[in-house]
Amino acid sequence: MLNYAWFIFLTPIIFAPIGVIAGKRSKVTAGILASLSIFISLILSIIVWLNIRGTSTPIYQSYNWFDNINAGIYVDHLAVVMVLMVSFVSLMIHLFAMYYMKDDPRKNTYFGETALFTGGMLGLILASNLLEFFLFWELVGLCSYLLVGFWFFKPNAASAAKKAFIVTRVGDLLFIIGLAVLYSLLTVRGVSSPLSIPYLINNAHTIATEIGAQNLTIIGLLFLGGAAGKSAQFPLHVWIPDAMEGPTTVSALIHAATMVTAGVYLIARVLPLYANATPLAAESVLYIGAFTALFAGTIGIVVNDVKRILAYSTISQIGYMMAALGMVSTFGESVIGYSIYHLVVHAVFKALLFMSAGVILLTLMELRDVKKMGGLWKRMPVTISLMFIGSITLAAIPPTAAFFSKDTIIDVAYNYFIMNGSNVYSILPWIFLVIGALMTALYTFRMFFLVALGKPRSKLAEEAKDPPKVVLIPLMILAFLSLTLGLIQYRFYDFIVPDTTRVVVPLFIEYTPLTMVVIGVLITIGLYATTRWQRMNYDRNPVYRLLKAKYFLDALFTRVIAERVILPLSSGVSRLEKGFSISIEGTGKVAMGFGGVLRRIENGVVEYYFVFLIAGVAILMLLLELLGGI
Repeated sequence: MLNYAWFIFLTPIIFAPIGVIAGKRSKVTAGILASLSIFISLILSIIVWLNIRGTSTPIYQSYNWFDNINAGIYVDHLAVVMVLMVSFVSLMIHLFAMYYMKDDPRKNTYFGETALFTGGMLGLILASNLLEFFLFWELVGLCSYLLVGFWFFKPNAASAAKKAFIVTRVGDLLFIIGLAVLYSLLTVRGVSSPLSIPYLINNAHTIATEIGAQNLTIIGLLFLGGAAGKSAQFPLHVWIPDAMEGPTTVSALIHAATMVTAGVYLIARVLPLYANATPLAAESVLYIGAFTALFAGTIGIVVNDVKRILAYSTISQIGYMMAALGMVSTFGESVIGYSIYHLVVHAVFKALLFMSAGVILLTLMELRDVKKMGGLWKRMPVTISLMFIGSITLAAIPPTAAFFSKDTIIDVAYNYFIMNGSNVYSILPWIFLVIGALMTALYTFRMFFLVALGKPRSKLAEEAKDPPKVVLIPLMILAFLSLTLGLIQYRFYDFIVPDTTRVVVPLFIEYTPLTMVVIGVLITIGLYATTRWQRMNYDRNPVYRLLKAKYFLDALFTRVIAERVILPLSSGVSRLEKGFSISIEGTGKVAMGFGGVLRRIENGVVEYYFVFLIAGVAILMLLLELLGGI
């Protein structure tokens, strides 16, 4: 009998095609069905949470798929927190999308794809083995491609969908190579279920002993490549700003509840493997995450597209989550709680920010340049107030939830420095994350002040107004949670990992991130809460130009790697394939020609056979003579 937990992910997947078909007859049916399916998933997730919250025994049910691979569900405390977050945030986004997409002629397709997207993410979370996990991983990637390119008639949207698909495929290739290596190494040692998640996380030390810590490190690095692709970490982050070309509700879904959290969940799910590999595996997660947190923040401070500012903030915040997981060798599995708590908090306030931006863009006819907005707090007081709550949460200003979730990760990084030799190398993550907090404050309040304060800088901004209050109810719920989730910090940690390590740092270290935030806010007040920014011109500043060009990484990938390496290589392979096809066709033509000759010879006339017999004997005797006789 199927456990009802199966229907957490099956319900949206089943409803997806039903909504597409039924939605053709009614304007609201598809949105209602998609929202209903995700509401059912949320209710089932709550029931599962109530059943396992008092026990450490997970729900595990699987069936033989083929050979030594089983398909099933595995629900522990980590998984149930994730499905609660995904189903709840996705439901809020779907309810808002019913308003946002109300005039789109293809909204039935849209809601079918978003339901499938959510179902794919829920299936990924509940998967009981890594091959099943990978299939849902690919389903999530496919849905993101369809949704980013939903407005495919726009050239930018079609191009962005292709870019997202191709870049994430690089990560997917690394992930599947890692799966193949892990599978082969464990299979030859007689392991009956080599990709079973319960087996991997409960026997990580034995696995490291059996296959060697070095091999486990290689697998961990390959998995990190897959996670970097999905979660937009350096250097595979380049797809996510372009992915803003889809509907804003798609951006909210990708950034808050689905795609970009998948990579973090992958690392968290198999973290015991990193703990038992060589230090290189976990340190790679730590340093890539910490560097990405700073790197993306520096780009965000010069971006003018409101959605792309939020996109770079996502890249940066995911970096904090990755950095936390990378400190597993020092703090053990407690880091899962630190990382996932920030992931949940981020999902809430990022959905709030994207939906606030969505309301603004609807009013401004998709005008996304913050320098052409201004004065919206007077014209859209409710929407901008909600955006303000999202902004102070993103900047981690107390008492918002991110003040507790993000600052804890920074404090953990300082303890990592103290416990790992107190050298320059070990302090780098803390430095990156602290300066990243400054960058977060700078790009967040630059965005907010340009959007909300001053006078309208366009005709559309002058005419802006709030939507009906009922539309903003999902945003109000998310705003409330952004302000209150900090109250459950330590209960959350202990639910994920019992007796999570409590981090203590000197008082001046504890307040360093907040000091950076205050500095960032003061700088932005001086520049952007007034009209001073309008008199500034940084076009000739080399640092500004470097940031504006996104460190020239897009140009590197496009003009060097794609055009000078991948394109010639693919052209060469294409020519080789064409030549091979021609040779195959030529062989067939030669055979057909020879067959035609033989058909003419085989005409039933005995005299013809006699002539060819004599000719053959004569040729044979001539050859023997030339070769020296018999």
